[in-house]
Formats: sequence, structure tokens, C-alpha cells
Amino acid sequence: MSRPSAKRFPSAPILARAVAACVVICGAPTSAAGADQWCATPAPIADASVTAFVIEVPPAAEIRTIVGVRARISAAHPWVGDLSLVLRHPSGLEVVLVDRPGMPSVGFPGPWGCGGDGVDAWFDDASTIAAETRCPLGVVPVLGGELRPSGQLASLRGRAPQGAWTIIVRDEVAGDVGSLLAACVELDTAPDCNGNGVADSVDIGSGASADADGDGVPDECGCVADLNGDGVVNGADLAQLLGAWGACAGCGSDLTRDGQVAGDDLAIILSSWGACGAS
Repeated sequence: MSRPSAKRFPSAPILARAVAACVVICGAPTSAAGADQWCATPAPIADASVTAFVIEVPPAAEIRTIVGVRARISAAHPWVGDLSLVLRHPSGLEVVLVDRPGMPSVGFPGPWGCGGDGVDAWFDDASTIAAETRCPLGVVPVLGGELRPSGQLASLRGRAPQGAWTIIVRDEVAGDVGSLLAACVELDTAPDCNGNGVADSVDIGSGASADADGDGVPDECGCVADLNGDGVVNGADLAQLLGAWGACAGCGSDLTRDGQVAGDDLAIILSSWGACGAS
């Protein structure tokens, strides 16, 4: 038994609305409820292949940790049951957003997965609607609104936000082609001066860290950019950092604790330049 033909998606009015939405959110980050959104460049989805869409999240001037993650995907594709979507953190940790919705068949006859049109959804752990079994045929996009991913986005909490994130789109069946209109990661982050993957406010609130001066910074952090401990951030600290440039897991110059001495660590040195504690 062959699969029924899928109609082409989207129609001109739907595509126009989708592209307009992408123009609003793609590119530079936008703030929503304290979070930043970072997006990939829209492009075609390779038929019966794997396409990777890279999202570059630049370093901040301070060490921060992830406390919340959501992902937005908007795609034009006439048979979403062909698609698997994965979010990959710069460390390589992957979270499956959806894996061929409707497989095994849910709400559509035949063993081909959900035969509906298009995706325009936020993947959020807090959603009560599972993306994997969502297939309201006749509704366009068939995957829309806020959906619960197959994996746990919460597994990304406590990790560094900066670096190259990737949305991986796998088109598992030949014949129906589509395009990615928007792929964004929304990151809610918090200061984490000691790089332990726990927000400073939580460390202080739980008693794990002291804050004698009440400045909201754990006392053990001191002046993290003062690599040689002489009370001032200057050329000597810069030279030490540059001397350790590159892969450097666990070394003191890796201020962001991401296993690399790179531009994000340099930014911390430069933003802290001068006497430690100077305003």
C-alpha cells in the first residue's frame, strides 16, 4: 500500500504570514519575560536527509548559567510525519523535540505518520500537549501552539549558554520537500560567578554560598578575572589567559567553565579591567 499524496504546503497566504513572523523574530535576539531569543537563518530542508541549522549565542560579559529553555520551530512541510527535530547544546547534549509525529500512526490511516501540513510551535516542558501524538488533521499548521517535547529541555539547565547551538532536522522519507522558516532557542539565564551550574541567587539562598556584604555575589567568587591574585586585572592576567588559549578543561583561565579558553573568557577579563572591586 503506497502513501497518499500530500498536498503542497503552504498556500500563498499561509506562507506570507509565516515568512512575516520569521522576519519579526529571526536574526537578533529579542527579550521575552527576561529571556533572550537567538535564531538560525531560514533555509530549505533537504529531502530524505539531515539538515543542521546553527544558532550562534555570543558570550556575555559575566559567567551565566541556563535556568530555562524553550525552542521555536516554524517549518513548511506537507507531511510532518516525515520529520524529526532535535535541539543540540554546544556541549553536544541533544534533546529530541519531536520524532516523526504520528509514528506509529495517530489520527491518520496508514503507517506513514501524521499527514498534516506544517509546523509553527514552541516546544516547552511546561506544555500539557505532547508533540509526538499531535495530529489534528485539517488544521494548518498541524503542529502549532505550545507543545511538550519528546525529551526534557530541563536537562540543559545548569549549562553555559554561549556557543553554537544546532537545530537538526531529519527528513526520513523521500518525496515531500519543505523549508525551515524559523528556528529559535529562547534562553533564560542567571549569573553564576563560581561556574558551578547553579544561579548565584540559589547558592546564596540555600546557604551553599555566603554573601556577607549583601551584594548578591557569592563571597568565594572574589575577583574571578584576577588570575594571578594580585588584586588587579591587568596585562599580566591577560597574558596568562592568552597563554592558555584553546581547549583547557578545568584550568583557571577557563572563566566560563566550558572547557575552552576563548572570546567569552577574554570578555570577562576586559570588562573587569582595573582594581578588583572598583566601581
